[in-house]
Amino acid sequence: MSRYLLPGSYPHASSCSAHIAGGVGGLHPLLRHLLRVAPNRAEVLALFGEPPQLAEEAALQQAGGQMLGMFMPEQPLPYRARALQLETLFRGMLEHALSLAIKARCAPEQEREEKTENPAAHAMLMAYVAAQHVVGARHMAMELYNRR
Repeated sequence: MSRYLLPGSYPHASSCSAHIAGGVGGLHPLLRHLLRVAPNRAEVLALFGEPPQLAEEAALQQAGGQMLGMFMPEQPLPYRARALQLETLFRGMLEHALSLAIKARCAPEQEREEKTENPAAHAMLMAYVAAQHVVGARHMAMELYNRR
């Protein structure tokens, strides 16, 4: 299928941490890199004095899967065309999440245009949510790819 969505690979990752990413076989290196770079839930919550209302990881992942599913065409596609469409959609989500995670880790001061009390914490929160969306989108892409 795709370079990013290897068939038979484990479709779920419960958190964005190097431990999880290292232990999940079959993930593409960019996806493993995202899971290493993106903050985990505990790290994000620790940044806020009063923890933000943040959906559970399963809900964030489900939302990511729904986002990917919304952009897939309704009409049935041949297997190869379906794979290309899914890879294109998934790659966009992956690159966006990776960009947010790297920016949050390496250049939080660039988020100054945001009108938040703590731009660095906001950037970490956005990176965490985007990474969870990618985990769910990957699972949905595998389901859609294998659908006959």
